[in-house]
Amino acid sequence: MQINLDHIEVPKEELQKVISSSMVSVRKEYHKKKVRRIARWCSAAAAAIAVAAVVCISNPTLAAELPLIGHIFERVQDDQQYPGDYSSKADRLAGTTISESQGVTVTLSEIVCTDQSMNVSVMIESEEAFPERALQMSQTFGKDYGTRLFFTAEHQVDFMDHTAGADEYGDLEVQGEFEDDHTFIGAFRINFEVYPFAEYEVPDSFNWEMKVSGISYFAEEGGTREALADGGEWIFSNEIQKSEPETKTVPVNQYEPNGNGISEIVMTPYEVTINYVYDESQVQPGYESFDSIHSVMLDGSGKLINDKVGMFPTEGYDLSKITVYSLDVSNASEAEWEEMWKKLYDDSFAAQLPGWLEERSAAKMEIDLAE
Repeated sequence: MQINLDHIEVPKEELQKVISSSMVSVRKEYHKKKVRRIARWCSAAAAAIAVAAVVCISNPTLAAELPLIGHIFERVQDDQQYPGDYSSKADRLAGTTISESQGVTVTLSEIVCTDQSMNVSVMIESEEAFPERALQMSQTFGKDYGTRLFFTAEHQVDFMDHTAGADEYGDLEVQGEFEDDHTFIGAFRINFEVYPFAEYEVPDSFNWEMKVSGISYFAEEGGTREALADGGEWIFSNEIQKSEPETKTVPVNQYEPNGNGISEIVMTPYEVTINYVYDESQVQPGYESFDSIHSVMLDGSGKLINDKVGMFPTEGYDLSKITVYSLDVSNASEAEWEEMWKKLYDDSFAAQLPGWLEERSAAKMEIDLAE
């Protein structure tokens, strides 16, 4: 069900949300309007501050939690799959941002929306303590892969002609951290570069509706998941304004021996997108097969780039240039494949990897990104 903030009988957690939302609105008005227009808000601000002072004095724990809403990105932006400075570029979500079901309240907080993705910060509060196993896994499995919860959700945006459900788009990974036994803060990313969103152009503004039917967590390192809440209904509806962070597009138009090529590379503060193409006229003799070439990509420092379907995070790489090596694997044996994988992903071999690739590659593309 949806929380009705006009009918709160016991102002505890609900009061926290009202106070936080009021204070954020006041701060936004302060920055956006002239001083003479702020006067209209003074009485409301004074009332909110007075109530906040009373509540905070009587409940120090609540006082410590008040700054969370509107500031979640500051806490979790380095934990994301595509880390970066989201907090200074984020807007507060406006619309239906709070929903409660099965004793779990989900609050959507901030958003950064671009042509590539929509990143949303979120707080999940449970009346009952989160399972001990979930908290333990956040300290063990989370060290290497980040603490993650999962939303089983479906999405509807008004620029797309159908609903994207979990069976089509997959579950949303909410990456972040447990504040305590009852509170999780994090952020999730809706990738506009993959199906079904990739088939549409993202307009400057659009309506986004999300319905979450389940929340789960990793129960063990093997990837088995268990439900935190299943069969619930958390519903949100928001008007989204797209923002455009600094974007750099570098034309490439280079090809590998088998005709695979790169038309351009697009870089934002968060992600690098490689637009791949294929041109049959660029195929060289002996390389007709699609899998006759295995591509290996290094950054400007010679570090291996883990390119996932044409995308990888900006952070952690030297993007002064990219070198793409084309390894001839048309007749590679199983042993040769095994040796190649060891060379590519053995940290102790990382310093020698550029030289090893230079000796064995059939061709290479050098792409200057510094200009």
